Amino acid sequence: MLRRMVLLFGLLAGLGLGAQGAKPAPLPPTASERELQAPLTLDDGKPTPAQAPEAPASGWRAFGSLVLVLGLAGASLWGLKKYGRGRLPGSGGGRLRVEETLALGDRRFVSILDVEGERFLLALTPQSISLLSRLDPGDRGEPGTFDEALSRQVDLSRPVPVKEMEALLKQGGGGL
Repeated sequence: MLRRMVLLFGLLAGLGLGAQGAKPAPLPPTASERELQAPLTLDDGKPTPAQAPEAPASGWRAFGSLVLVLGLAGASLWGLKKYGRGRLPGSGGGRLRVEETLALGDRRFVSILDVEGERFLLALTPQSISLLSRLDPGDRGEPGTFDEALSRQVDLSRPVPVKEMEALLKQGGGGL
């Protein structure tokens, strides 16, 4: 992805260099322009420095600036990825971790949350978060523990209407 972006910016910069082309020679300044370009003498008797003529825009300078900016952005992303992991908001610390999440549809989820070695099965809806059960510590190494814990709480052999699921979640997981 980054390579494609660099290639795209390189092509755009190359097109900009080619479109720049040769400019016509500037017209000689008029008398009023020469008067405006002359250094001013203020009341203190010291002349002001003359303005330097503006250098024409350089395509190589613009391309170099683009490469510099892209290089700095890439280096920043690399450094953030390598040294900033765990310090970003939302990345969590070492004590709180979401192990697995199952989407039930309509913005409703069931998740296993690990808090300092203890595991909890949670139901998440847009309005609330409910504790369904506390998982046994021995369930950690077995395959399919999420499915088993969920099947203990919810009978997956039959479809559950959304209204019924909301009612079960409002009960705090006791009726599951």
